[in-house]
Amino acid sequence: MQTQMGPKRPRHGLGPEFLKLWAASAVSNVGDGVTVVAAPLLAASLTRDPLLVAGLAFAVQLPWLLFSLVSGAIVDRLDRRIVMGAVAAFRSALIGVLGLAVLADAASIPLLYCVFFLLGAAETVFDPASVTVLPTIVSREGLPKANARLAGTSTVLNVFVGPPLGGFLFAAAAALPFLLAGASFAAACALVLALRGTFRVERREPAPPTRLRGEIAEGVRWLARHRLLRSMAMALGLMNLTMAAWNSILVLFATERLGLGPRGFGLLLSAYALGGTAASAVAHQIITRLGPGRTLRIGLLIEAGTAM
Repeated sequence: MQTQMGPKRPRHGLGPEFLKLWAASAVSNVGDGVTVVAAPLLAASLTRDPLLVAGLAFAVQLPWLLFSLVSGAIVDRLDRRIVMGAVAAFRSALIGVLGLAVLADAASIPLLYCVFFLLGAAETVFDPASVTVLPTIVSREGLPKANARLAGTSTVLNVFVGPPLGGFLFAAAAALPFLLAGASFAAACALVLALRGTFRVERREPAPPTRLRGEIAEGVRWLARHRLLRSMAMALGLMNLTMAAWNSILVLFATERLGLGPRGFGLLLSAYALGGTAASAVAHQIITRLGPGRTLRIGLLIEAGTAM
């Protein structure tokens, strides 16, 4: 039997440990939002080759294909607070190095690929660790409220504040958004490491030792046995692939065809996100009226039509 060890959860309210986690999420989302705009703008300033610009998106997403199962199994064996702090420090160092390279006029496409591949790999570890930390510091009754605050903060800062800010900073000096992101990840590291308690899965009863490969295989078999989840995973994977294909060269379309500068590109991404946020507000009513299957099919057709 397994249990997660953590600080004593508050009976009322969300408690000081949640405030630290919330603040860490907030500053980290600012850094993420800024780089969402700054990275493709930097790539487009280094090359106008669509294939090379699109390669940046590939470099970011490839770690999820390669490491997501391994990362989840590793996180289950370690103290999540230490994992999150170490990953945040690693991300801060990576993006800081890129910022200094831009400042020294030494940035290149290979360096950009390398940095964002490693950032993507770090994210495959950070995300599952952060999800499992929350229930250990917030009571079950407080989880909906805590999740709502984290999701709302992520949407506002990552989607509506970060991209325009990144565009304005890039227009002022190309290195600024990356240096700001490095500082934000460093602040997130300090806040996460300030959490009190041990966030490790501990076994109350002795269990036979398991190998990492066996845990990964068990996860794959579990997904394969669930027809609905398997179908959804395949559909979402294909949908994300097609979206990534045109999103990866959106910066070239915006700057060359639409004539937008860095500020305009940042605002464009925020407008894009605003549409998604508005749709999510009425999604429940649409699904209730049309059913999940029909809604998904119509949504895919609309996505295909707008892309063409």
